[in-house]
Amino acid sequence: MTSILARTAAAAGAAIVGAAIFTSPAVADSSRPLAPNGEAALPQVTFGSRADQLGDGTVWAKDRHGNVVAEAHWQADPGGNMYPKGDTLYVSDFMADGLGSRGEASVGIKISTSGSGDRVQKTKDVAEGRKLYINLCMTNSSGSLCSPGLTVRA
Repeated sequence: MTSILARTAAAAGAAIVGAAIFTSPAVADSSRPLAPNGEAALPQVTFGSRADQLGDGTVWAKDRHGNVVAEAHWQADPGGNMYPKGDTLYVSDFMADGLGSRGEASVGIKISTSGSGDRVQKTKDVAEGRKLYINLCMTNSSGSLCSPGLTVRA
């Protein structure tokens, strides 16, 4: 009888110690990712996108309040007097929020804005009808967060 009680007490003690270790705030906190050197965390945005039947498409980023903070837009052969000839990627940054914006196209285009209110563009003549992908990346001192690729056409 003594050995049964001793084993039960030992098991109960081990369970209490185990529960204390696994519920300890120090242990729980250690599993959270920490930003290096106290820097801010990666940008907190959500992405949306749409493409049309002509091959053009737009990817945008919204902040936690639902405000569109940046966008990348692909336009196949915009032409006309207002636009350059060739296929063009435009990137716009709409807010002074400490985030940078970078647009990328799978045909070797990568451009970044220099701050709020900035719009940049890069034109490249791509074979007509070629399928490609664009995405938008939001950047800060901790790194970047990029949207999934959106399929567009030249």
